[in-house]
Amino acid sequence: MRFIDKEFQAALEGDDQLGMVIRAHIHIEAGLNDVLDVLLVSPKHVEKMNLDFSQKVMLATALGLRPRYQSPLLALGTLRNAFAHQPGTTLTKSRVDALYKSFASEDKEIIQISHRKTRSQLDDTQVAEWNRLEPKDRFILMAVTLRALLQATYNQASVRGKGL
Repeated sequence: MRFIDKEFQAALEGDDQLGMVIRAHIHIEAGLNDVLDVLLVSPKHVEKMNLDFSQKVMLATALGLRPRYQSPLLALGTLRNAFAHQPGTTLTKSRVDALYKSFASEDKEIIQISHRKTRSQLDDTQVAEWNRLEPKDRFILMAVTLRALLQATYNQASVRGKGL
């Protein structure tokens, strides 16, 4: 299993938005691959298909990944593609808002709870209110949430055996 906190945390650090988005996507895609590995009876056959990220999301959903995770995963893929193929792309408020809007209400609540918990553990002056956070900081919270949702799915599927 590739859910390694230190590596993911390092991927999200730094001021380079391009690197941060691409590295976050790489880690989340690795988590998605792990979910597929546990859901599939014979993952090696799917590897040979060379599926792109969106196809992997669709396959995982068909195999039992909660459908509500599909939209934010696909939105992350769209954001990653903008960074990878359009020079000068940045994490604007509108791009980060679009990613946030792609989450189901219960997953938005997870993001908000994480943010409130962080604010309560630190001095409120160190962490801005959600609407005042920089787009980069909001992206980090959403990337961490997506990764955690995949990790929970992996753990649940592993306990139950193949399939959710």
